[in-house]
Amino acid sequence: MERAGVFAVRSGRFPLCGGRVGAGRGLVLRGELFAGVDRVSGRLACHATLFGADWSAMTAEIHYWSAVWARGRGFAVEAARAVARWALVEHGFARITLQSDVRNVASRRVAESAGFVFEGVLRHASWTRSGRSDLAVFSLIPADLDRSAG
Repeated sequence: MERAGVFAVRSGRFPLCGGRVGAGRGLVLRGELFAGVDRVSGRLACHATLFGADWSAMTAEIHYWSAVWARGRGFAVEAARAVARWALVEHGFARITLQSDVRNVASRRVAESAGFVFEGVLRHASWTRSGRSDLAVFSLIPADLDRSAG
């Protein structure tokens, strides 16, 4: 998937290790990983991953992160928007869900700027090094795409 913007996307299917959460428990997630790179320098700027696909319901969840140097420059917004659109339009998904720690204001802004619609809060749904946290839940469905174009 090549996008005309400030970044190019390179994709591939990779096993996604569950990190510390899955360490020692054999947790391996599979997903579609997209790496966003700066068009000028070629540096890795961000990534967006689709995972947890339910093929009967045609739903999936998206996750993203930005390199420290790329934060606040729109890379994550553009990547999340492009990857969600790709899943909804080109592959017929009905819904892409996004969850973010309610304390992560930057991530919530990315979700909103990418066109995701806030649905509510899952209380005590996340475990982090600092303890339990609530998760903000967002989604994007095909009907939202016209509204979020831009």
